[in-house]
Amino acid sequence: MGKIVIFGEGKIADTVYFYLKNDSPHEIAAFTVDADYITKTQLHELPVVPFEEIQSRYPPDDFKMFVALGYQNMNSLRATKYQQAKDKGYELIRYVNSRASNFGRVPIGDNSFVLENSVLQPGSAIGNNVLIWCGNHVGHHARIEDHCYIAGHVIIAGSTTIGSHCFIGVNASIGHEVTIGRESFVGASCVVTKSAEAGSVFVAPDTPKFRLNSASFLRLTKMK
Repeated sequence: MGKIVIFGEGKIADTVYFYLKNDSPHEIAAFTVDADYITKTQLHELPVVPFEEIQSRYPPDDFKMFVALGYQNMNSLRATKYQQAKDKGYELIRYVNSRASNFGRVPIGDNSFVLENSVLQPGSAIGNNVLIWCGNHVGHHARIEDHCYIAGHVIIAGSTTIGSHCFIGVNASIGHEVTIGRESFVGASCVVTKSAEAGSVFVAPDTPKFRLNSASFLRLTKMK
């Protein structure tokens, strides 16, 4: 527990603020972003401070930090700011939602974020700077390496490895004993059952739109 500065002022930062405020012992003191990207002076009635000034105004001896950014450039922006925050001397917190299941006391790296209804099975491991959204399953002895972004309702089967800087989209499923190479992109609803080299891309086709509008479809099918 302690006083926290959140890096970011966008939707991810707003989400992190909500969870830390309502489901953690931490006190949020301020937000910070690079001076060139500040678009507001306050967020949630807290100051938004230039990152270049953060050490003098919120020194790392008294404040901790969480870097709340998305998956831009295969998570490289978040990875860069993560390292810059550490270089400035900040301890980066981790957050696990009180309604997530970590019965096996899975090790979780710093600046990682695990949301509600996610299951971390025994023997698995979560690296540093990993965002795991709600409703995910991380199987036994699976490993998610640093700087990954796991969207909602993803299945990662047992003994699987997700390499660093990967993005895994909503409802994707990764099979047993599969290795996904670093900086790979697995899109929404994809099913991956074989290992893939670094930089791989998987994209599932969209469901085609039916030719009738909804009113005509309901008349045709006699649905109410």
